[in-house]
Amino acid sequence: MGAKVLLAISPDRRDQLVSVLQQDGLEYSWTGSLREALVQLSGEEHVDLLVVDEELSDGSWRDALEYVLNSGVETEVLVSSRCGDELLWAEVIQCGAFELLPEPFEQQEILRIVHNALDSRYMTLFSNDRKAQTRAS
Repeated sequence: MGAKVLLAISPDRRDQLVSVLQQDGLEYSWTGSLREALVQLSGEEHVDLLVVDEELSDGSWRDALEYVLNSGVETEVLVSSRCGDELLWAEVIQCGAFELLPEPFEQQEILRIVHNALDSRYMTLFSNDRKAQTRAS
């Protein structure tokens, strides 16, 4: 079974990402709300990668990332942004997400970032480092 990608992204921006994931043969599901994404992440079916909009109607990428970090779910997180800049990129990385996925979406760049995230153990390493820092405090 291949990698499972969950898109928590607004419907008007989802189609291009879905097209790229389909062409690459990746299994995916999507939702337009943070609440539904968190329900899927806490379910029995493992999600390998969460692509979350910078802002959703009921929360933000920070809320999704905080859930992943605190729940122990081993899911990589990509943050999608309409107007990502260096400051947002730095914040996303510093908080523990794997990468920022800015628009305009380019197929090869999407695939490069998605496959790098799926191949990494970044979230596991970040979570372990965060736990070690908490114990040392």
